[in-house]
Amino acid sequence: MNVEATAGERFSDYIVYVDESGDHGLKNIDGNYPVFVLAFCIFKKQDYINSVVPMLQRFKFDHFGHDQTILHETDIRKDRGAFSFLKSKAMKMEFLDQLTDIIQQTPTT
Repeated sequence: MNVEATAGERFSDYIVYVDESGDHGLKNIDGNYPVFVLAFCIFKKQDYINSVVPMLQRFKFDHFGHDQTILHETDIRKDRGAFSFLKSKAMKMEFLDQLTDIIQQTPTT
């Protein structure tokens, strides 16, 4: 048995991100948002390294001057924290259009 496997043999070719939205407890359901969503994004690691990361880093550097900001939907929608500059409708539309373009270009399942 070959104990010294290559990285390609030891690790998956894919990376998976999972996130939830809504009330996962289902006890006190918010009538304005009565849903629970569990979403997965599956990327080929080569696509993620060569395409997704550079696009998102460029986007973040353009808008924040660094790439440490987490793109959290609630903060974007409510113009909170690092996203307070989005209070201008024109700025918000430009930001969302650019982010939408990145998502559309992203090779994912």
